Amino acid sequence: MKDTFLRFLNKYKYHFLVWGIFIAYEVIMEIFLGLFRASPVITYIFAYIPYVLLFYFHAHVLLKYTLNSPNKHFKYSLPLLIILELLCYLIIRFLADFCYKYIDHQHLDTDIIYFTGSVWRGIYFIGISTVYYFLTHDQQQRQQIAKMKQQELKAILLAKGINNELIQTQNAFLRAQINPHFLINTLSYLYNVTRKTSPKIADNILSLTEIVQYALSKEISSVYVKLEDEIKLIESFLLLHQAQLPYKLQLRLSYNDEALPILIIPLMLMTLTENIIKHAQLDNPGKQAEIKIVYENSILYIKTSNHKTKMDQISTQYTDLENIGSRLSSIYGENAFFDCHHDLQNNFHTHTKIRFY
Repeated sequence: MKDTFLRFLNKYKYHFLVWGIFIAYEVIMEIFLGLFRASPVITYIFAYIPYVLLFYFHAHVLLKYTLNSPNKHFKYSLPLLIILELLCYLIIRFLADFCYKYIDHQHLDTDIIYFTGSVWRGIYFIGISTVYYFLTHDQQQRQQIAKMKQQELKAILLAKGINNELIQTQNAFLRAQINPHFLINTLSYLYNVTRKTSPKIADNILSLTEIVQYALSKEISSVYVKLEDEIKLIESFLLLHQAQLPYKLQLRLSYNDEALPILIIPLMLMTLTENIIKHAQLDNPGKQAEIKIVYENSILYIKTSNHKTKMDQISTQYTDLENIGSRLSSIYGENAFFDCHHDLQNNFHTHTKIRFY
């Protein structure tokens, strides 16, 4: 019995870790906002049981069996099933709240604020669970595809010297092997549900939808994409990241109109932006990060700069950008240049230059 329990803990240790971090985050935010009220540990157990049940039921039962069902009508009934799932969650939430309020000798106020808050939390965890399901499902499919085809395809393409086809194949492995229509429809459904009650959350879902639409588009598998599309992707990504922060994101993105129709390799801007998000100090208005894009005289310039965090290692920021130079060289040859370096003020800079003549 003990060995079984230990194996269970070891198998799902990361789940326990993430839930622990999430609960600690919410408690810290309540303390910060002055809403925290010390309660016995059992009250937190009762409070989070409905969320945990909803999260795993939605991902491992509702989505799993609905999407894998051969019955098309069953798949199309997913929105109705989600509503029924939400109603069941509200009942369980009410029972759990009643129990831990009773244990804590408190009265449970079931007013409109309690109801809307419960509905919002339910939608919130359904949304996270949906993303969790597609990420795990996508990871499984990627591993299977990579195991069966990646080495074989690379060997064939490299033997023939077809570099463009190799790049397209590598980009294809970055895309989610899921049903894009269902994912977009689900996000659209969540957007419509939250648009009136939680407009900020709806805006975040819309930004996520735009990112997913671009990631699943045919253009992302091409050798070149419009710089305008890459910029829109970055803007949606930054809006979504800003929603997670308690402070204003100190990152400025600028570009001239002449740069918009230029064709570049896909996801290069995303790599540069993610590198800034990962390594930069972005809460200080006096040390604002910048992404500057300029096209003039048939030359595209992309420059980034950011102040590094104190705990960040110097070598890691270089490592994250290693493939940009090689990708530029394989496509543009000597017409492309990429460099990154630190200055004496602990600022990190990248400089990309592509000649189009």
